[in-house]
Amino acid sequence: MPPGPAPGLLGDNRWNVPFYQPWRRYTEWHKVFGDVISFWLGSTPIIVLGSLKAATDILEKRGNIYSSRPRNIMGGELLSGGMRGVGMPYGPRWRNWRALMHAGLSIDASQDYKALQSLEGKILLSDLLDAKDSEQYALRVRRFAISIVSSVAYGRRVRNMNDKIVKENQEIDRYLSKALDPSHSWVDTWPLLLHLPKCLQWFRREPEKMRERDTRVYLGLLNDVRERIKDGMAMPSVASRALERPANWGLDDVEVAYALSAPWQAGVSTTVSIYEIFIMAMLHYPDIMRKAQEELDSVVGSHRLPDFEDIPLLPYTHAVMKETLRWRPILPLGVAHSNICDDVYNGMFIPKGSRIHANVYAMAQDPEMFPDADSFRPERFLDGKTPTFTAGFGFGRRMCPGIHIAMNSFLVIFARTLWAFDVCPSLNEFEKPILPDPDIMDGHVSIQPRKFAYHLVPREPNVSTVVVAEATRAEEELVSWT
Repeated sequence: MPPGPAPGLLGDNRWNVPFYQPWRRYTEWHKVFGDVISFWLGSTPIIVLGSLKAATDILEKRGNIYSSRPRNIMGGELLSGGMRGVGMPYGPRWRNWRALMHAGLSIDASQDYKALQSLEGKILLSDLLDAKDSEQYALRVRRFAISIVSSVAYGRRVRNMNDKIVKENQEIDRYLSKALDPSHSWVDTWPLLLHLPKCLQWFRREPEKMRERDTRVYLGLLNDVRERIKDGMAMPSVASRALERPANWGLDDVEVAYALSAPWQAGVSTTVSIYEIFIMAMLHYPDIMRKAQEELDSVVGSHRLPDFEDIPLLPYTHAVMKETLRWRPILPLGVAHSNICDDVYNGMFIPKGSRIHANVYAMAQDPEMFPDADSFRPERFLDGKTPTFTAGFGFGRRMCPGIHIAMNSFLVIFARTLWAFDVCPSLNEFEKPILPDPDIMDGHVSIQPRKFAYHLVPREPNVSTVVVAEATRAEEELVSWT
């Protein structure tokens, strides 16, 4: 097996793997043991890939072996019936799920949603103009992300956080997050409990009850789209593609309904987190903010908002978005893969059923690929030699199918935020700026900056006039998505 730290007294490494930011410990181990390391948690072999080359070699070039997921009994099986694609094991059902997601979210399909993203981005800017503090900013960005996700999945937007679809999905997500954490699950720790008579399996009652609720919600959303198709009122969405060509996917209604929940689970919190990392970078690097604003002023001017057709003329602003994704990746260890058979890589044995993590954090900090890696330097992406850092979206066959839609959202909201506002820190009692620590993050699998205060200050007196006028027109154009 790959080298790694010596196990503890119980034969595993449970006690030298920190719960908080374990990727930092793994990155230190990479410096000692190499870019592929291994250790044990209980009876499970853990493999961590610390370089882009190793991750590409294993997770992409050997995707026929390494595209499965570790078993999750509570969240994946009892709660979800094996129907949530992100955690689904590699096999025919997952390939059908992937085909539907690719059809609805591919780079070609993403063009269908650019107009929607532009219009929602105008409304977001107006919402940010009205917001009073950083908590309200986060809620406005979350509303934007939810509306994009709902529109892409179901062809209907969300105007406020009191919408029924928001409340139902938030309830689902709260329980799902808990169920997907194996440390909270008796049966994931002791799978032998599944051999008890069903009447004695106390742990399955709640998730199976929640599955009934989830299925009811998801089928209701799918059937709403079905009715809109009959009435000739359906907008482009993954759901409409699924229902118009059902024979293409090999999925029944319930499986399709669960598949449509994937954009919500993958796209809402991640958008908010990445936006806050962008804001954090602008607070720490105001010269970079001003340089991007100068580019926007030169290309766009002050009497209209930047839009997608401006992006080719905004290389520095585009580079700011790319550097945001690299500087503090929100999935530092990605989503774990698992291999379906034994394998050997560079003479190192990797046993079947290993839990395999791409150490995205270590890749983002690679000094050979990204000199001065801890600094926020958009210039590194301007020479055309450094590729966009997409490791946070996954590898190989498990790469996030919504990457193109996500990138478009980031581009439009970053550019418009910089066009409209100066990002300003809060001040302490001595009128000194209070800057957030970019190394303090909350979360375990997907992370976000710890709450910090900031202000968005309109750059020019006419910003409000332009933004409000554009948002008013956008609301009128979005009526068909309601």
